[in-house]
Amino acid sequence: MSDFKRNPKLYLQTVKQILSNRQEIPSLPPLVGKLQGNIQYFTFKQLDTLIQQDPTLAAVILKTANSVLYKRPIPISSLKDAIATLGLGTVQSLVVAHQLKSLFQVRDAKLSTHLKERWETTQRLAAAMKKMANLMGMDGDMAFLCAVLSDLGSSLIAQEFPRFQRDGDPPLYNWIADHYAHLISAHLLQHWGFDEKIWLPIKKKGQWSFKSPTGFGFAELMNMCLVHLKHSEDTPELQDNPRFYEIPPAMRMLVNERQFFLLQDY
Repeated sequence: MSDFKRNPKLYLQTVKQILSNRQEIPSLPPLVGKLQGNIQYFTFKQLDTLIQQDPTLAAVILKTANSVLYKRPIPISSLKDAIATLGLGTVQSLVVAHQLKSLFQVRDAKLSTHLKERWETTQRLAAAMKKMANLMGMDGDMAFLCAVLSDLGSSLIAQEFPRFQRDGDPPLYNWIADHYAHLISAHLLQHWGFDEKIWLPIKKKGQWSFKSPTGFGFAELMNMCLVHLKHSEDTPELQDNPRFYEIPPAMRMLVNERQFFLLQDY
């Protein structure tokens, strides 16, 4: 693994090939096409009927609604209650993410485990972004959708991983996904015609010094929430974000170097 760390560009060419091979990028599912331009496309009843037809998706919705982030005193067993708890916007974002992730076939059990772990982290990021966005008067549902799609590229990397896997390198997949999944995600979403306000912040994920010319936006919000989730000296301090002092004073006061106290559950 030491040789790999000294020469990380060794795998960059393979990632570029994944990005450039448009013929192998699957078509956008019709359902996602409907939700793509309108996060509130479906009614409560339509969404309930749709999810009931997909047991795997229903399990995702129920598990999310029962997570510690929503602090339910009594476990939720009803899909209707789960949708009501999460809200239509959040549920529809989860539907979009589920549909897009299912486009990629991953047969390796270890990679599937990695993907599940990454999905848990992505959901935490999405929930944190939604809460922050709502507190700042931004579109919380759109912030959630942006975050929940930000690691989509890890599924494509997992699908293609056997082409450039080396024996004895178990951390390799996560290293590649950590460095390139967001760029692949942005590429896929742009290819599928998603709005720039969704894919551009994803493209800037982890670019700590990025400063949007149009003012505080999802990119800055995502990077601040990412610093909070990582809670690591490998990231800059929150105050080093170029737009940190544009968030409300009451929110700025409730922080330490890399943690938002109001996001302590995330």
